[in-house]
This record gives sequence, structure tokens and C-alpha cells, in this order.
Amino acid sequence: GSVPYYDPSVRGAAQGLVWKALSREHWRVFAATGVLKVVHDCIMFSQPLILEQLLHHLNAGRDRWLALGLAGALFAAAMLEAITVNIYFHALFRMSLHTKTQLLEMLYRKSLCVGSAVKAALGVGPIVNLQSNDAAKLWTMPTYLHMVWNGPFQIIVVMALLIRVLTVWPAVAGFCVTLAIIPVTMLLGRLLTSARRDSMAAADQRIKLMTEVITGIKAIKLYAWEAPYQTRITELREAELRAIKKTQMLSMVNNAIFNVAPVFVGLAAFGTYAGLGHPLTAAVAFPSLALFNLLRFPIVMIPQQIMNLIAGTVGIARIQKFMDSEDMSAVRRIQLPSSAMSGANHDSSSSGVGGTAAAASLLPVSSPAISGSSNVNTYTSSNSSSRGLPAVQISNGSFAWDAGSQAVLSDVSLAVPQGSLVIIVGPVGSGKSSLLSAVLGEMAAVGQQQVEGQQQQQQQQSPVTVAGSVAYTAQVRTCPMQNDVLALQRRAAPCALPGCTCAGMYICVHE
Repeated sequence: GSVPYYDPSVRGAAQGLVWKALSREHWRVFAATGVLKVVHDCIMFSQPLILEQLLHHLNAGRDRWLALGLAGALFAAAMLEAITVNIYFHALFRMSLHTKTQLLEMLYRKSLCVGSAVKAALGVGPIVNLQSNDAAKLWTMPTYLHMVWNGPFQIIVVMALLIRVLTVWPAVAGFCVTLAIIPVTMLLGRLLTSARRDSMAAADQRIKLMTEVITGIKAIKLYAWEAPYQTRITELREAELRAIKKTQMLSMVNNAIFNVAPVFVGLAAFGTYAGLGHPLTAAVAFPSLALFNLLRFPIVMIPQQIMNLIAGTVGIARIQKFMDSEDMSAVRRIQLPSSAMSGANHDSSSSGVGGTAAAASLLPVSSPAISGSSNVNTYTSSNSSSRGLPAVQISNGSFAWDAGSQAVLSDVSLAVPQGSLVIIVGPVGSGKSSLLSAVLGEMAAVGQQQVEGQQQQQQQQSPVTVAGSVAYTAQVRTCPMQNDVLALQRRAAPCALPGCTCAGMYICVHE
């Protein structure tokens, strides 16, 4: 399955929240693994009890066959524990892999339809960082997420068994050491989370600057700006390295506590047991050591999973903020009748687009009203079909790169007939590419009052109408251009072609 796709028009609904979509998709598998984890814990707790009975029988010299049966039961319990834990982790790893593919698909689809203002504000680097870092925190979290509730359960059961073996006060001494270790590990977890957050912020800044450098490398080389940019990149990298160093130091301290915690717990428990005058026999020591080894894992995993939950909360908040960002303006799409589709394709194939006749028979038509761009002229082929609905139509539309900014294109009216080749000619900065961006839906339609209800109505009634879908390709060869047009026509997909000094638009309709 896949995560239900985010619908930006429904704010705050269940399908608009990433964590609700993920929980609705995976809760059955997660609940089943929780039940399996309880079964595994029961088998795991039985092994120290079986070991204790086996040692008692060997020390007392009782029936050898019963001792052999207890040894077989201990082997069977170990085998069942291995089988259940492998099934448990296999299911969780599969769920993590499914979560990974779903999050990456969701972020990729969102990045394709996000608005130009959001892209300019974020940049490519932070969007890539969402997929590589923030989403990774979410898909790695389910593997040990059950420890949030299962860890306290294991600690309570193990302490009850220790009280049974060591009596009350030695077990309480070990439990007090355990309680003293947990706040220290939780404090380290918070510090580690803060350090990782700082590291992520530094990585975002560095990746954004590196993306800008790679994008504008020609201008940087032309104006000899290598040294200033190298200094800026070095400063950001040093800040990122300091954050990474702090993170690694805290991780080392956390691992050290993980290794020495069971030793301190055992010393406290056995020291108290021997101080009370109880004999420390094999039937007491080995089951107690086995129980303390079981206590080692949940002691450290509980604060670590709390830390992972905090990191996952930060990551899902960043992803949710990106998913809540504004999309491109939705254009109205219509489906032409099958007869009109076939007629349009026939006209486009017979109009001489691939030859010189079409280029020689271009006649000027009424140019759209473009704010501040009076030098823009629009040409269309004279033998284009004009019957039926137009392939692309704009009716008195005003467009801006951001809904709150000033309009770049004002009162634009344009109708592209079916099967025609339209070329928009004008100087640099006159609005040729902006017009194509408006057709693609990358610009926001403006001109109405900034009331939320009217804005929603404005988005539903976009001034742009397109028959089918529109594709966009840049850097088309201007001479000769017919090879590019014919190559796109063979794909049978609607296309918008911009040139270097002219903007072209070739519309072909699906059959």
C-alpha cells in the first residue's frame, strides 16, 4: 500500500496529516508485532527460571532425567525466542521499508507541484534534506518503537523476578542504581537531540549555499568570486563539523553508560545480598546475572527511543510544514471529444510544421496584454485549425509569482487553436517565459480581494484552461526547431517549448 496522497485543498483534515496517514496505513502490522513482542518476552523471562531450577537439581543431586528435561526445555526456550524475535524484526523491517518508499514518493510528488515562491524560499538543498535526513528518522523509528511501552514492562517483570531470587533489599539496591542511570541517559538524549538539530540546521545552510554555487558557477567564475564563496562555504562547514563533533562526543558518553550500567547494577545487588549474610551460590548468581543482562537492554533503549521520538517529531513537523506549503495554481483541464482530438492531430501533422512552409506562413495575431511588456508579439501558423474548443485559453488573467505580490502579467487573453504552432517573440525580460509559466500553473492568479473564501473560489475558477495536460522543456534549439517539435509530436503529449529569444508553444492532443 501507499500513504494516501496529501490533498492541499483540505487543511487540517485526517488525510492532510502525515502521521495520521502513516498510522492508518501501518497500525495493524504494528499491533500484531506488539502482541508477538509480549509472547517473546514471556519466553525470554522463562529462561532464567528454568536455569535456576536446573542448578537446584544439579546441586541437590536429584533425578538426572529431570535435569536433562530442564536442559532440553532451556534449549527449546532459546530456540523459540530466536524464532519469535526474528519474525518480530522481519515484520518491523518490512514496515520500515514500506514507510521509506511511501515518504520518498510523497515528498517527490509534492516537490513536483510545489509553487515557485516556495521553491525560491526553500531552495533545492533543504528539500533534498527532507528526504535524506528527516524522512530517514521516521522510517528507522518503527524498529524499536515498541520499547517505549515494552521497556517499562520488562523492567517491572525483571525486578519482580530479582526480588524472588535475591530477596527484597538486594533487588531494591539494583533497582535504585537503575533509576539513577535512567535520568542521566535521558539528559544525554536531550542534549544529543539538540546537537543533532543544530547539525541539521548547519547542513541545510551548507547544502543551500552549495546548490547556489553550482547553479551560478558561470557567474562566479566570470566575476572571480571564488575566494569569497570559498570562505563562506568553509565557515558553514566548520560550524557543521563542530555540531557533528558535539554529537559524536555525546554519543560516546551514552555508549559508555550503556556498557557500564549493568556492572554497577550487579555490584549494588550482589554487594547488598552478601552484606546481609546470604550465601552467594551458583543457583543465585547465574539466574541473577541472566536477569541483570535482560535488564541492560531496556535501561538504555527507553531514553534512546524517547530521543528518537523527539527527533521524529521534529522531522515530521518539518515534513508537514513542507506538505502544507502552497502548490502551483491549478489550471482547468478539459477533455476534447474524440473527433476533435483526431482532427487536431491530423491538422497538426498536415500543417507543414516540419517543413519551411509553416515557418514562412506565420502571420501576426493580437498580442496579449502583458504588464510592462509592450514589445511582445504573438504569431500563429496561418493554416491552423480554428474550429472547436481551443487547446489553451486564458481569459482576462493576471498572474504573479506570489499571491501577495504585484502582478507580472496583467489582463492576458490568449486562445491557442487546436493543432497550431504559436511563437511568442520579444526582448529579454518581456514576459515570454512568465506567460508559459502561467499556462503551466506555476504563477498565482491575482486580482481579487484577499479573502480566504474568494481565494478558494479563485483557485477553482482559474483563468487558464488547457485541453489535456501540458509538458515543458527548456533550451530547445531555435534553428532548426522543427526537429524538436516533431520529436515532441511523436510522443503524443501536449508540450510548451521556450526558445532563447522566442517562446513557442506546440499543443498536440491525445487520440
